[in-house]
Order: sequence, then C-alpha cells, then structure tokens
Amino acid sequence: MRTLFVLVLSLLSVSLGANDSVTIYQLAGQRQCDADDGVAVERAADLLRAQGLKVRSAERRQLPLDIPRLCGAPTPAANVITLSATDWAAFTAKNPDAGGYGVWVFDDDPAEIYHYDGTLQCGYGEEIPLQGHAELLATKGIAVLSSRKGTDGLVHLAVCGASTGAINVFAIPAKDLPAALELGFRLLVTHGMTERTQRPPRRPTPNPAEARGAHPGKGTIPLLW
Repeated sequence: MRTLFVLVLSLLSVSLGANDSVTIYQLAGQRQCDADDGVAVERAADLLRAQGLKVRSAERRQLPLDIPRLCGAPTPAANVITLSATDWAAFTAKNPDAGGYGVWVFDDDPAEIYHYDGTLQCGYGEEIPLQGHAELLATKGIAVLSSRKGTDGLVHLAVCGASTGAINVFAIPAKDLPAALELGFRLLVTHGMTERTQRPPRRPTPNPAEARGAHPGKGTIPLLW
C-alpha cells in the first residue's frame, strides 16, 4: 500500500534507561477472506521471551493505516508488544533484521490525520475548505486541535481531472483516531514516523571508543506493510 510522505522530521536519539520501554509490532499474518487468525499474540510474545527479552505487555491491535480491501492481502491486525528498551537494543544489535519487527509509532498524541480536499487539475473538482472537514469531524464529537493545508508529497500525472495532491490536515486527540478513520480520514505518515519505524533504538555508548566503532542506522527494519 502507499505510504504518505508529507514532511521530514528529525529523528531524535534518546538514551535508554533500565526502566524505559519500547513498543514493537509485526503483522499477525491474517489474510483477507481467510478465517485463519494468524499468529496468536501470546505465541509471538513467547518467541521473544525465548530470546531472553522481557515482555511487559502484548496485545492484538489494528494498524491504523489504509490497507486495500483485497482477498489474499494482509489484514491490519498486528501483534503489538512492549519490551524493555535495553533488551530490545541488545536484541537488535545481534539481529540486524530485528526479527521482522518494527517500532510502533502510531500512538503519538495528538495524532495527525488528513483528507484530500477535492481539488483536481485544470480547475476541476470543488475544494472542501478546512472548516468543511472540521465540521465532518465534529459529527463524531472529534475535537480539532489545529488544522492546515498541505500536499501529499506524491508525484501526480499531469492530466486534467487528476488529483492535485492537496490535503486538509488536522491534529486530533489520539483516542479519536479510530472514529476519524471511520469517516474516511487517514493517518498522516511522515518521513519522521517512517524513520522511527525502520530504525531500532540506538544503545547508549559508554565511552568514546565504542562510539567511534558504532554504525548507527545499520540494520534498518523494513516497513512491514
């Protein structure tokens, strides 16, 4: 599926203390039009425990992204597991592919969502103003914390009637994200979020010699959707 790139955010490095946690995920393996429930979340957690990782919580959640509806395609069901961050850093140091897991970055609060504003090339289409989409969100009781115009950052074929790529962007409370998705809005996925998904947390470097030998960014995690 398409990942929306709109703006580039800086990746901030954080030191991982003994009590820090990191939340990771992997698609559960469900397929659309298939009754198989995929990999059970507890089985996924047990596999990580067998690697010596401390699992603090494990649950089945829905990836808040727009996945095309097509028999045989994956469902958005994901096994989401919270671990000790130091354990995770040690695990990714030994396993550059991070065991197929990505970092769960979809709980940012507020959440940013978007909707195409209806404009089409050559002046076709009718623009939906920010207020129009804000009123749609209000029908579900969703508070708009901020709003702005933007573009989807994609290359669109220069043809009359094709999309201009213009979008209306809104910041809303993260708890209201499922309701917004039901209204046809999509989660705004930025380059910054993608970077955080692909890169395991870096281990703290106790001395300059180790820092010189480190290779931050190696073993990036592939996107899982």
